Amino acid sequence: MIVSAALVATAAVVGFCGPALLRRVLRARMSSPLRFVVWILLLGSMIAAGAGAVAAAFGPGHEVARRLVAWLRLDTLRHHEVLHLDEVVGLSGALLAAGAAGAFALAAIRRYRHQLRLHDRHFAELSMVCRARAGVWWLPSEEKLAYSIAGKPDLVVLSEGLAKDLSALELAAVVDHERSHLRGRHHRLVGFAHAVSAALPFVPLARQSPEFVAAAVELSADAAAGRRHGPATVSAALDRMHPVRSAATALRLEHLARGHGSAMTGALALATAALLPVSTAAALIVAGAWTATPALLHA
Repeated sequence: MIVSAALVATAAVVGFCGPALLRRVLRARMSSPLRFVVWILLLGSMIAAGAGAVAAAFGPGHEVARRLVAWLRLDTLRHHEVLHLDEVVGLSGALLAAGAAGAFALAAIRRYRHQLRLHDRHFAELSMVCRARAGVWWLPSEEKLAYSIAGKPDLVVLSEGLAKDLSALELAAVVDHERSHLRGRHHRLVGFAHAVSAALPFVPLARQSPEFVAAAVELSADAAAGRRHGPATVSAALDRMHPVRSAATALRLEHLARGHGSAMTGALALATAALLPVSTAAALIVAGAWTATPALLHA
């Protein structure tokens, strides 16, 4: 029971503390791919801890806990009442895992079908009202619009109103920003985040994943466009497109102004994401073993 309880607590710690780390990652000067690595590490460790708790609970004879106590020189461990709690943890975890897997699969399928319908509808409508030039569909609208939709073919759509307001260099930066979304398969990352949120809506790390990924993909596309056209050009285009700054726009402008990421910051974020679940699980297992042993020895 000690191992199962410690792993359940570890999954809870990562699930509830992870969003705070992700908020720091969004503001930190670090390379864009590392942001996604930190997010995946946190999600993966949370899921692994939960799966490990179920596996430990269903383990034959609960040998993991027995060997741990023996390794810590805590003498003989008896599990008479504890076995019933292990069975409850194991059964509850298995039911939760099955429900989450089903919800994830259903959300992923719905998201994929929605993406297909969105692409087909836009492609059909764009084909009737505008033409593609140099791989860009120019929409006859005075609104400042720029977006991309993945599919066959990939769609990069800009409005003629945006072309009137931006310089040629700024316009090229916007096009490159949208193409970087397509090259990086950002739509898949966003879809995955939404499926995770649907699977575990009661876990803050999962629930806030779509918001994190949406911000991270914009920072990634800005960085890609900035490397080719210069951060100042991307900032100017962004400023013209969004004269009223939202929190998301302010964050993007802040990153463009600060320049490239720091290798040290990225390494620290990765280390934190990797060590948080490991150190939490180790500390809880050791503490639980030392706390429970005196009562068990005198049972």
